[in-house]
Amino acid sequence: MKLKEMVEIINQQHPEIGTVEAMKLLNRAQDEFSARTKILESADKFDVVKDQRGYKLSDHILEIRSVDYDGKHINRLASRPKYRDLT
Repeated sequence: MKLKEMVEIINQQHPEIGTVEAMKLLNRAQDEFSARTKILESADKFDVVKDQRGYKLSDHILEIRSVDYDGKHINRLASRPKYRDLT
């Protein structure tokens, strides 16, 4: 179904909603669907710094499924670390 067709259906059911607002709602619904179904997948790369535990991740990252370092898989922690550095 094309965007124009979806907007027309929304306008039939909700004539008070304009075209631009309908498109924004559809885009938001698509983003939410993608996040919930984990349909989007990507990989990021960044440089590590000695003795640095925390890193700023890209805004598009919703969930971390795995981490590799130097070509090797890093296992998840079973619990929170004893000391946390959030600086």
